[in-house]
Amino acid sequence: MLRKIEINNFKSFEHAEFDLKNFTLLAGRNSMGKTSVIQAIFAMIQNGKNPFRGEYMNIGKVQEVKNAITGNGDIEFKICYKTSEKEIEASKVITKEGVSESGEIDKLINVIYCSSDRIGIEDTYKKYLGDKIIIGKNCEYVFHYLNAHDEDQMDPDRDFVYDVESSKLTFGGQVSYWLDRIMGYRVKAREIEQTEFIQVLYSNDKVPFEMRPKNVGTGVTYITELIIAALACKANDLLVIENPEIHLHPSGQSELVEFLAFLAQCGVQIIVETHSDHIYNGIRKSIRLDQIDDDKVSIYSFEQDERGCSIPISIPINANGKALKNAEGFFDQINKDLDVILGW
Repeated sequence: MLRKIEINNFKSFEHAEFDLKNFTLLAGRNSMGKTSVIQAIFAMIQNGKNPFRGEYMNIGKVQEVKNAITGNGDIEFKICYKTSEKEIEASKVITKEGVSESGEIDKLINVIYCSSDRIGIEDTYKKYLGDKIIIGKNCEYVFHYLNAHDEDQMDPDRDFVYDVESSKLTFGGQVSYWLDRIMGYRVKAREIEQTEFIQVLYSNDKVPFEMRPKNVGTGVTYITELIIAALACKANDLLVIENPEIHLHPSGQSELVEFLAFLAQCGVQIIVETHSDHIYNGIRKSIRLDQIDDDKVSIYSFEQDERGCSIPISIPINANGKALKNAEGFFDQINKDLDVILGW
C-alpha cells in the first residue's frame, strides 16, 4: 500500500508531501493541485522517456508540466510503498532529456482508475477483446466485467461481502446489493449474441419490467460503474476515483462513501478527488459510526502561497468524526452564503 508521496517542481507544486492512508480525500478549490497529486502517482507507475504519457494519463511534454512559477529544479517524485514484509522507496527525476529513477513500484501496484470522463449512458457497451477483461480507465468495460463475473462466488471470509444474511454471495449479487441500497435498483449485464456488445438492464420492485439505462436516472449508471470497479478490487489494490458525486443526489453520495469506507477498512486503498461536502461529511460520518478507523483516513485541502504555488493542508479527523483543523475555502461556502441570507 502506498504510504507517502513527495512532489517537487511539478505543475503548481514547488514542494509537497502527502501521507496516504487506506482512504485519502483530496478536496479544495479548482486548479489547486488535487488532480496533480493523482498524476504524480501515475507518473511513478508509467514508464518510458516521458512518464506523463501513458495508460493512465497523457498530459503533454515535460516542460509543459514543470513548475513555471519558480522555474527552478527538475521534476522529482519520491514514493514509499509498504508491503506485508517491508517498505520500498522509489524515486524519479524527470527532465526533457529523460528519466533517472531508483526503485520500482509499478509491478507492485494494481490500479483501478475511475476518471471524471468515465462513460455514461449508452444503448450498449463494448466488450473488452483482450485475454483478461479489464475495467478501463473510463470504466468503459465495467459491464463486460460484470457479465463475465456475475455468478462468481464470493467468500465472506476473503472477499468484500458486507451483509452475509441478506445479500447474494456472488459478484453480481454484491453489485446489485449495493446499487439497491444506494439507488434502489438492481442490474444485469447480458451478452448480445454474435456481437461485441453488452446490454445493460435495470430493475426494481416498483416496475414490473426491466429498464434500459436511458430510462432510469443518469446517476444510476454512473454509480453502477463505480460499484463494479470498486468490487473488482482486491486487498492492497489502488482505486482512484475522480468526482464520485457526478449526477448523484446528496443522500446517494453519503451512501456511496459508506460503501467506499467499508472497502477501505477491508484493505483496498482508495484515493478520492472531490468538490462535494457530502463526500467529506460522509467519511466523517463513517468514522463516527466505526465503519472505518480514523487513523486509516487522510484528508487534504489546498491553499496557495503569495507566489501561486500550491500548499497541501492536512485536515485531521478524530474518532468522533470531528475535524480538528479547518482551512480557508474548505467546504465553508454554505456558511458564507447563510451569513448573507440571514443578514449576519
